[in-house]
Amino acid sequence: MRLNRIRRNGKLYVRILLGLTLSIVLVLIASNFIFYLIFTGVLQDEAVENDLANLRQTGKAVANTTESAQTVAFQIYRNSAIAKMLYYSKPDAFDTQAAMLDLRNYLSTMPFIQSIYVYNPASGYYYIAAQNGQEGIWRESEVQDAGILDILGRYRDYKPFTPIPRTIKSAAANAPDLGVYTYLCYDAINFNREINSAVIVNLSASWINRELGKAETASAGRTYLLDDHDVVRSVDDLMSAKLGESDLALLQSYVAKPESGFAVAEFEGVKSLITYTAPTPYEWHYVRITPYGEITQKTKDIRGKTLQVAGAILAVGLLLSWLMSRYLYVPINRIEKRMSDLESEKRNSSYTLRQNTLRKLIQIQDFDPDFQLEKLRSAGIAFDFTQPYQLALLRIDGFDRVRSQSSKDLLTYKFAIMNIAAEISSKLYDADTVDLEDDGILMLINTRGQEQDAEALLAMLKEIQDACAEFLRIGLTVSLTPATKSPHELHAMYKLAREATDRRFFRGCGSIIEATPGPGDRHSFSVGKEKQMLDALVAGKAEEATALYRDILLETADCPFRVTQSAANHVSVTLGNMLAEIERNGSLQLGIGAELSIPGIDQYETLDGLTEAMNRFFGQLSAKVFEKRSNKQEDLIRKINALIETRYDDSNLSLNSISEELKMSTYHVSRVYRQHTFTTIVDMINNVRIEKAKAILMSSDDQVAEIAERTGFTNSSYFHRMFKKLTGVTPVEFRKAQAGGSREGRHGNG
Repeated sequence: MRLNRIRRNGKLYVRILLGLTLSIVLVLIASNFIFYLIFTGVLQDEAVENDLANLRQTGKAVANTTESAQTVAFQIYRNSAIAKMLYYSKPDAFDTQAAMLDLRNYLSTMPFIQSIYVYNPASGYYYIAAQNGQEGIWRESEVQDAGILDILGRYRDYKPFTPIPRTIKSAAANAPDLGVYTYLCYDAINFNREINSAVIVNLSASWINRELGKAETASAGRTYLLDDHDVVRSVDDLMSAKLGESDLALLQSYVAKPESGFAVAEFEGVKSLITYTAPTPYEWHYVRITPYGEITQKTKDIRGKTLQVAGAILAVGLLLSWLMSRYLYVPINRIEKRMSDLESEKRNSSYTLRQNTLRKLIQIQDFDPDFQLEKLRSAGIAFDFTQPYQLALLRIDGFDRVRSQSSKDLLTYKFAIMNIAAEISSKLYDADTVDLEDDGILMLINTRGQEQDAEALLAMLKEIQDACAEFLRIGLTVSLTPATKSPHELHAMYKLAREATDRRFFRGCGSIIEATPGPGDRHSFSVGKEKQMLDALVAGKAEEATALYRDILLETADCPFRVTQSAANHVSVTLGNMLAEIERNGSLQLGIGAELSIPGIDQYETLDGLTEAMNRFFGQLSAKVFEKRSNKQEDLIRKINALIETRYDDSNLSLNSISEELKMSTYHVSRVYRQHTFTTIVDMINNVRIEKAKAILMSSDDQVAEIAERTGFTNSSYFHRMFKKLTGVTPVEFRKAQAGGSREGRHGNG
C-alpha cells in the first residue's frame, strides 16, 4: 500500500535514484574511512623504515669517520716535525713552523676535519690548525675552546678514539656554535697516569650528517642523539636539546629498550611518531621525532578528494532527481491528477447525494418505506427506519458568532462535528449524520437491536459535546427524541427534536434535552405584569422592570417556543407604543430605532442573554428619559415662577390660567410643579402675594383693603385670613410691629 501511495505521488523513481545516489555516497565515505586507516598504517610503517634507515646511516657515518680520525691521529704521532711539538718542551721555531704546515696540510686534504689540536703538557702550549676559529700556538690559558680543557682534565671518562659529540664556540660574534665530533688520542705512560701528549681531531658534524640533513630539510622531523653520558643533543648541530621533564623521560624510557622500535605518543604537545635505534657500539641512541600529521598528510588529501567526489555525486544525484520529478513525470502526473479529480468529484458527489437524500427523507410525511429504504441503500446510507431508532439534533451554540468569525471554515467545522459524532457513536450504535444547512446537525441512530440504555445514550451525547468543545472550541445543545420503529413517525420526530432544542432558551447552552410532546399553545398572557413593568419603567426602576419582563417570559417555559416568542413580541410592541406616546406627549426625543432599539427574542439564544440585553436597554432608556425630562421640567418650573412673579397682582391668576398660558393640562402642570418644588401652584401664588403685601405694609401707610387689591386678592377678608395664616399676625398688627421696631431702633441710635 505504501508503494502504491509513493507511485501515486509521482516519486517512486525519484526515490529509487536518490536511494542509489545515497548508497554510492555512503559506500564512498565508508571505503574512504577504511582506506584512510589502512593507508595511514602503511605510511606509518614506511616512515618508521625510512627513519630507522636514516638513523642507522648516521651511526654508520660516525663509525666510518672514527677510522679516518684514528688514522690521522696515528699519522700525526709518527710525523717527525709534529712529534717534536708533542715531546720537546722548547722546540725551535723551524720545527714549529714545519709542524704547523703539516697540520694545515691535513686540514686541506681532509675537509671533514674541522680542527686539529696538538697538546704538549711539558711546554704548556696548544698547536691548533682549524678551518675557522682560533688557530696557531696558544698557551693553555688562552685557548678559547674551554670544552677541550674539560675533556683533557677528565680524560679517563672518555674512551680513546670514541667520538665525543660537543659544540665549539665560533670565532664570529653572532655566528652559531659549531657541532663537532671530537676524537682524543693521548699518551699517558707515566707512573701518575698523567697525559704526556695528546692529539685531538675535531670532525665537522655537518659533514657527517649531511645525508641525513638533506632528508630533514624536506620535513618537519627532528633527530636527537642520546650519548653515553645521557646528554640529549640535536643531530643537526649537536646542541644540547632543551626538553621538558616529561618529554625527556619519554625518550629515556624508549632508548632503554635493547632493540630498535617506534611508538606514537605526545611529544612537546604534538602527536608524533617516535622512532629509536638500538644502542650503537659507542652506547649511543638515535631518536627521530616526526609529527604524525606530516605522515598522514597524503591520506588526508586523498580523503578530502574522495569526500569531494562523494559530494559531487550527491549533488548530481539530487539535480537528476529534481529534473526527473519535473520532466519524467509530467504525463504521469497529468493522468494521476485527472484520476484524483475524478475520485474527488465522485466522493464529493456521493457525500452530497447522501446528504440531500437524508434531508428529503426527514421532510417527507407520507412515503413508501420499502422504496425509500432501497433508495437509502443505493446511496450507501446504513440508516434503517424500520428498526428501532432515535433522532438527536445537535445545534451549535453561538452560531452567529461562529459564522461571523469563521465564515469560510463553517462547513469544515460542521463536517468535523459530523465526523466526531459518527466516530463516537459507532462504538455502540449505527448512526448517520446530516447537515441541516443552518445551525443544526441531525443524527439518525439505530440501536442495533439491543435494549435501550438511556444512560449510555446520554453519556455518548455528552462525550460528543466534550470532544467538540475540546478540539473545535464549539458548544453544542442536544435534543434527543424517544425511541420508535415507525417509518412514518420520522418527520414528526424531527419536528419534535427541533422544537425541543428551542428549549435551550430556558435550559441554557450546552444542555441535553429529552424531547417530549408539550402541553400545547394555550397560554394566558399576564397583562397585569406587563402594566407593572411599564409603570416601573416610567418610574425609572429599571431593575424591577427587568425582573417583571423575565417573569412574563418564564410563564411560557412549558409551552412551545412560539408562545414564548409571541409573548416577547407582545411586550416589545406594547413597549414601543408607550415610548412613541411619550415622545408625542412629552416632546421628548428618545431616539428609539436610531440610538436605542428594543432587543428582540430572535437575537438571543437564551433567556439570560435576552434579560441582560433588556436590562441594559431599560437602564439606558431610564437615564435618557430622566435626563430629557429633568431639563424639560426645569424649564417649565422657571416659566411658572416667572408668570407668578410678574402677574401676582392679577386676581385671575390661578392654576387654570397658567395651564392655559402654557397650553398644558392642569394635571400635568400641577404634578410636575409639586414634584419639583414640593408645593402647589396656589400656595406659591399666595406666598408671593403675601411677600409683596408685607413689603407694601412696611413702606407705605396705604389702607389694608387697598393693599389687598394691589396684590391680587379679591376681598380684604380673604387677604386677612391668608396673611395671618402665613405670618401669624394680621396686616395691621404686622404694620404696628414693624413701626414699633423702627422707633426703638431710632431711639437706640440716638
